[in-house]
Amino acid sequence: MISRPEFSRPVTVATLKPGGEAVTLTATEAERQALARRLGVEGVREVEAELRLAPRGKGLVAVRGRLRATLDRLCVVSLEPIAERIDEPLSILFRPEDSGPGEVELDAEAEDEEPYEGGTIDLGEAVSQTLALVMDPWPRAPGAEAPPHDAT
Repeated sequence: MISRPEFSRPVTVATLKPGGEAVTLTATEAERQALARRLGVEGVREVEAELRLAPRGKGLVAVRGRLRATLDRLCVVSLEPIAERIDEPLSILFRPEDSGPGEVELDAEAEDEEPYEGGTIDLGEAVSQTLALVMDPWPRAPGAEAPPHDAT
């Protein structure tokens, strides 16, 4: 059984306007709860992405914009609840999976390249993956310090 991503916003590449288009994605309460489980955090208060989709020919789609999120985390030192605010640029070049590396001209400004199949890209899943990559792996409350290590 193929499971659907927690935050899915599929876009059919063939329906994109030639001049590109702007899209805003906002996760629902149920999607935020599912993302919290996936990310292993206490909660996800908000996830929003403002994106610009630009077809580049030969099935390429450049996606650029901003990801904003607020996560409920636990400080790794004190276990105190803290909020992690994320405000990050997002830049992905989607390319058809069946196009080999030498068959398409890549976008040098894109930070990440992502293959897709079936003529559809999932912007919500791309946002979820970006969120997982940019969240702090060791969140700390302001002023939290680890106890001194006893070397004896």
